[in-house]
Amino acid sequence: MPSSISNLLVTRRSLIGFAALSLAGCTTYLPEGNTSAPQVSPAIATAKINETRKAYGREPLRFSSTLARAAQNQANLMAARGEVSHTLGGSLRERVRAVNYTGPVGEIIAAGQNTLEKAIKGWLDSREHNIILLSTHFSEFGLAVAQGRAPYKVYWAMILGGDADRGL
Repeated sequence: MPSSISNLLVTRRSLIGFAALSLAGCTTYLPEGNTSAPQVSPAIATAKINETRKAYGREPLRFSSTLARAAQNQANLMAARGEVSHTLGGSLRERVRAVNYTGPVGEIIAAGQNTLEKAIKGWLDSREHNIILLSTHFSEFGLAVAQGRAPYKVYWAMILGGDADRGL
């Protein structure tokens, strides 16, 4: 690989890493409220997620019932097993294909937070989850929560998706 291309890739990776670290450290915004698991609806989830994205200068996402089905399957599996994992029920790609979703996807999960607002705060505080939650590559999302076994009792899953032509 020519050195100019190699330098460009290193610079791009460095800038992405710097931006991600900068975003991960900016957790001053938190949506207000105490939305418990039984209170979460598509309208409330959309409002809270988009309030958060707006506070960080991101475009709003639309709610996808298809992605919500995949997220609910994951939250249910985690709750039934008392585990927090991105691989229960197969890979993310396998799980979204099972609900007939083929676009680019990203997933964030959480457990133990008893409100949606606390789950969002946890995602903002996690560098990896923050990057996905605030990504400009996604245009829609599905969010789900399930109550289940200890040790966490409340399990959250959010799958974000995009248009294939947007690229990731």
